[in-house]
Order: sequence, then structure tokens, then C-alpha cells
Amino acid sequence: MAESPPRRATAARPIPAWRTYLVLVQGTWRSMRVHRANLVMMFLGSAAIQGTQLAFISVLLGAFGAIAGWSVGEVAFLYGLRLTAHGVCTINFGQHRGSAQAIRNGDWDRFLLRPAGPLMQLLTRHFNPGTIGDLVLGLAILVTAANLIGAEWSAGMILYLVLAALGGGLVEAGLQIGLSALDFRWGPLVRIKDMVDRVLTDFGAYPMTIFGTAGTWLLTFLVPLAFMAYLPTTVLLGRTGELVVPVWMAQLSPLAGPLLMAVGIALFRRMSRWYSSPGH
Repeated sequence: MAESPPRRATAARPIPAWRTYLVLVQGTWRSMRVHRANLVMMFLGSAAIQGTQLAFISVLLGAFGAIAGWSVGEVAFLYGLRLTAHGVCTINFGQHRGSAQAIRNGDWDRFLLRPAGPLMQLLTRHFNPGTIGDLVLGLAILVTAANLIGAEWSAGMILYLVLAALGGGLVEAGLQIGLSALDFRWGPLVRIKDMVDRVLTDFGAYPMTIFGTAGTWLLTFLVPLAFMAYLPTTVLLGRTGELVVPVWMAQLSPLAGPLLMAVGIALFRRMSRWYSSPGH
């Protein structure tokens, strides 16, 4: 009986990056659900922290009636969009803060040995349940404020709002991942990232016009805070007349997110070439 010819070896198909990401996220989420009480407490704690700032803004509005000509509903809408974008960032990319620790402790060595991107492993190795509180509270404020301002919401406006929230989250993520890249050359930059996060949190809840022309330019191009919520909000609320930048830039502001995210990831990958194992 004639022998059948040997089968040719076929190369294994590479796993798509999106599937790898989902597998890693699912594993991290399962590990977090073991301690459900801690999960709930962190969720409530995050919502309480954001609620404190919202209460402060409410006091200002109650005392002065408006901020830079923006009504209560308009300021609440701006704050809701900013917080929603922040939630999008922290839920998906919040573990960028662990870059310095991973480099210092040698965890990056293990990332390099595994069949997944090192940056993807960094962003999915833990999950902070408090970030869900940011997103839920942001969405609740956004929906409530949308009813307060009395705008007629078309399908196009709703789509633009969704893109603005996603784009704003990617702007913050790209900025922070880019800063994390510098950990490979300059050592831990945790304080600088904390300072940037504080600027984004404290200043992002107000119309940029209260900071003057110079301040608005700095918060648009030096720290791209305006792209996270202010610029798309002026488009949605019809307040583009107060802008110090061209109207088209505000209209296209959701595109800044993917662009800055791509720049941040490219910088991170380039700077990671300077990694030196602590065991050497």
C-alpha cells in the first residue's frame, strides 16, 4: 500500500491585537471580581471625589448665576463631557501610571517575553474599578445637562457628542502615555503625570475664556485640554463665537484624540528601546 505524502507544516495564524486585548482585559476583570466589596467601595469613592468638585462648581454657579456667560446647564454639560472623556481614558488606559514601577521592578522583562505587546500588557495588567464611577457619573451629568440646556438633539449631534467623548478620552490617554514613555530615559515621572492630571481635572470643568487669551492658547496647544471637552462643547452649544482658534479646529476636535493617541504610542515604543533591565 503506497504511503501518503507527508503533510506540510502550516504556520500558526497570528492572533489579532484586538482579540489579545480582550483576553487580557477579561482575565484582569475576573481577578478583580474576587473581592467584590472592594470593587464597590472603590466605585463609590471615585464617584464621591468627582462629586466634590461638582458640588464646588454648583456653589460658584449658585453665588454668581453664570461663569463667563455660561449658564448652569451649559457648565454642567461641559463638566459632564469632560468627566465622561476622563472615564473613557481611565477605564481603558489608566494603567499607564504603572510604567515607572514596571521598569524599576523588572516587570518589563516579563512583558518582553510574552506573546503580546508590552504596552498592551501594561495597560491591562490591573483594573481600577473606581474608573467606572467616573464614567457613570459623567454620563449621568451629561444626560441631565443635555435636558437642562433645552437643545434639539438630532442624530448628527448625538453622533458628534459620542465621538467627542471618545476623542477626549484618547487625547488624555495619548498625553499620559507619551509622558510615561519618558520613564525609560528620565526615570519615574509620577509627580509630573500627577500635576498634568490635576491641571486636566481642575481646569477642564470651566469655559476656557475665564483663563484669558494667553491661558486659552496654553491649554489648547501646550496642554491639549481644550480638545477634551471645551472645543466640541462650543460646537454643540453654538458658542463658537467666543473661540480664539478657528471654528474648523473646534469642529474637527474629536479627531485630535486618535492623532495624539497614535503619537503617544509611537513615542512610547521608541523610548522603550532604552529600557535597561534592573538585573543587569
